[in-house]
Parts: sequence; structure tokens; C-alpha cells
Amino acid sequence: TDLQTQLQPLIGSHSLPFSLWDVAQKSLYLRNNQLVAGYLQGPNSALEEKIYCVTNRFFEPGKFPIILGIQEGRRSLACGTGDLPVLQLEDVNITELSRGGAETTRFTFFRSYKDGMWRFESAANPGWLLCTSAQSNEPLGLTLHPDAAHIVDFYFQLF
Repeated sequence: TDLQTQLQPLIGSHSLPFSLWDVAQKSLYLRNNQLVAGYLQGPNSALEEKIYCVTNRFFEPGKFPIILGIQEGRRSLACGTGDLPVLQLEDVNITELSRGGAETTRFTFFRSYKDGMWRFESAANPGWLLCTSAQSNEPLGLTLHPDAAHIVDFYFQLF
């Protein structure tokens, strides 16, 4: 889409801060070494984690492959593989990962944009989407079946 094409050069190999929140208006924050989605208001809004991203040049650019991280990109979001893949944070810098290679697959998400919202599909687990729970203060996760309990549509805006 037009917006994806416009954002691609912005992201490139530079790590830029973005705000990411789900369509229920839950922001991401760090709790017990996990990214959690919750309603942050007033002084708690300072807890919101900025999401940093870079393009993974190993993958087909048309799929808009990105690597997501927090804390200026020093910690990366990674997907385990298996029947029920698990999302986790790893102490790997996203700019190092952006150089690509097959080993970066589990850190890579394909972005798609529709009707003003973004979805992020795991490159390591095709069909599995980044999701928040319909409940507040639950960890960010992955789902194969978007439904009322698993929110997969996000707003993604340069901070």
C-alpha cells in the first residue's frame, strides 16, 4: 500500500522509535521481562515502551520484513517455533540482526496495512500474528486465530 511504501525508507537500517498500541487503545509496557498490553493513563503513561524497528534485508522487501525491539533496539522480540510458538525478548541488538541471514527469521515480522491498522506476521511461524489479549495487563503474544479474545490490529506511529 502507499503508506507502507512511504514508511519503508524511513525505517531502512536506522532504528527509529514508534508507538504501538492495539485497537482497544492498550499500550505496551515492560513487566517481569515481558511486554504487556494495558491501559496506561496519567503518570503511568511514562511506562509505555517505545518500539524500535529496522528492515530485515534478508527477506523479500515486498513483504515489508521488520525486526522489532525495545530499549533503543537493544532487546529484540523473538518468536519460538513449534506447535504453540512463544514470544520472548532477547538481548540482541536489532541493528545487528538487520544485516540478515536465515538465523534472523525468528526475529522477523512481515507488516501488512489495511484500513489504518497494522498486522505483524511471524516470519518463523507463517500465519501466526502478533496479538494482545482482550484482557488488560496480559503479555503480548502470538495467535493463529484472530478473534474477540486475540486482538491482532495495531496502530503504529512514529514517536
